[in-house]
Amino acid sequence: MPTDKYDFKSVERLSCLEESQVIPLIPELLEWVQDINWPIAAAVADLLQKYKVHTVPHIEAVFLLRDDSIWIYNILAYLMNEWDSGLVSALSSSILKLAQASDIYEDTDLLAVEILSKHRLITKNAVVILLEIKLSDAEGLLNRFTDDQKALYQSMENERLHLLGTDPAQMMNHLLNYSEVTHRQKWELENLLRRHEEIAATLSRIME
Repeated sequence: MPTDKYDFKSVERLSCLEESQVIPLIPELLEWVQDINWPIAAAVADLLQKYKVHTVPHIEAVFLLRDDSIWIYNILAYLMNEWDSGLVSALSSSILKLAQASDIYEDTDLLAVEILSKHRLITKNAVVILLEIKLSDAEGLLNRFTDDQKALYQSMENERLHLLGTDPAQMMNHLLNYSEVTHRQKWELENLLRRHEEIAATLSRIME
């Protein structure tokens, strides 16, 4: 097994082993795609593509826990993206639960919706209804911010961009000029705006 995120040699050795030797290691190997930025993550994902059927129950266990949205996103995006419909359908129930949930930070729910739609495991009408609900929820969260808050956050962003382009050394002062709560609320608004756009874009793709 890899001993660190740079251990490509172990991944290469694993790729040369018999199937019976690798299958018991799948749960541990799956952990190496928790962060796709780890150097060996892509190599491990490629290795696991050889063991799709044997990986299914371990992926389902991760989906059922739903306590690591980045890990779930990586599984959906970097493992299951090459699977055929028959194999994806084995996880359709778990993927549907992910799609029905709300992940406002990693958008695993939107990726789950697209996978279900791609493999025709959900009707187009059901997809549209689900995405419209998510769009409405995002709009409701956005409406909690007042016009004054939005104006303040836009002013902060303009100031930040100006400093980045003219005097980056002043960025620390910029950060200290506003409370931690204000910075966090600004980030929340920016993330909600991003999510709203992402839901709308997903809905547009589905409707094509």
